[in-house]
Amino acid sequence: MSRITQALLGIVVACAIPATVALALGRGLSESKEELNLKYDVSVSEGDAERMTVTFELEDEGRLKPISSIDLHVPGSDTQDGGGATSDLEISMATRREGTKQVSRVHLRKDWAARAEIRITTSNLDGKQGSRTWYYHAIPLKDLVDEANPPKPEN
Repeated sequence: MSRITQALLGIVVACAIPATVALALGRGLSESKEELNLKYDVSVSEGDAERMTVTFELEDEGRLKPISSIDLHVPGSDTQDGGGATSDLEISMATRREGTKQVSRVHLRKDWAARAEIRITTSNLDGKQGSRTWYYHAIPLKDLVDEANPPKPEN
């Protein structure tokens, strides 16, 4: 094989590897809860002075069935050089059955709760499994946190 052929083959391989890695990344779904036929309820209640309680109740997995996990994601407040971002917290929320619902509760610092989102993840969409792709439906908590923790009026 000539050096030119080897160089061209090397370039093709170098371009193909990142493309296959990119396919393994999660893809956020832009469809609404209703469009995905999801039935869930999220509530945020004030705990103590420093924490809040987030309760997630899933009744129907809709078009995402079967769900892989329900995760809590708190993006970092700092960005890295080059535009990357870190996470302050990323956990899988354990669920338990309560009647027909899957229920999860987590206690979270108030400042993190305002930035947090719940992600319903799956490798299936409409019963079709994605090739090296997973999907997530994000539920931001900011508005719920604001409702549960209104600013106190100044005297």
